[in-house]
Amino acid sequence: MKKRFIYSILFGIPGLLISAMLSLIVAGTAAGALWIFVFGDNPWPASVETILPVVILAVFLVVWTAILAAGFFIGKRLERDPVFNKGHILVSIGVIVAFLLGFGFFQLRIGNIGPRSEGLLCSDYCRQRGYSASSESPQNLGNRTCSCLDQFGNEILTVPMESLTMPK
Repeated sequence: MKKRFIYSILFGIPGLLISAMLSLIVAGTAAGALWIFVFGDNPWPASVETILPVVILAVFLVVWTAILAAGFFIGKRLERDPVFNKGHILVSIGVIVAFLLGFGFFQLRIGNIGPRSEGLLCSDYCRQRGYSASSESPQNLGNRTCSCLDQFGNEILTVPMESLTMPK
C-alpha cells in the first residue's frame, strides 16, 4: 500500500475524533451565543433547528477533510523514503488513546460510569418509593441519612445512608 493512503488512515482516525470534538465545541459556542446574544429565553425560530446542525456537520466535514488531505499529501511527500517512520504510528495511536482516556475520565468524573454518588442513591431510593423529592443530611454530621420528602417538602421517611443499596 502506498504511503499516501497509509498516512491518510494515520491522520484520518485521530482526525475523526478531533473534528468531532471541534464540531461539538462549535455547536456549544454557537448555541450559547445565540441564546445569550440573540434569542435569549424567547422561543427560537424553527430555522435555527435546521441551520445549526447543518453548520455543525459542515464544520465536521471540512475539518476532517482537511486532516485527511494533510495526511495524504504528507504521505505522498514521504513515498520517496523507503523506510517507514514508526514514530508516526505511535503518535497516531497516542492521540487516539489520549482522546479515549480523556473521554473515559470525563465520564467517570461526572458519574456516568463508576460508583454512584450518595445523592443519586438517595434520589433513586425515594423516587422508587413514590416520593417527590429527597434530601441528604449535611456531610459534616456523623450519621449520614437520606430523607424522602412529599410534594410540600415535609420529611416522610428517613433512612441511614448505609442501608441504601440499589440494584445494578
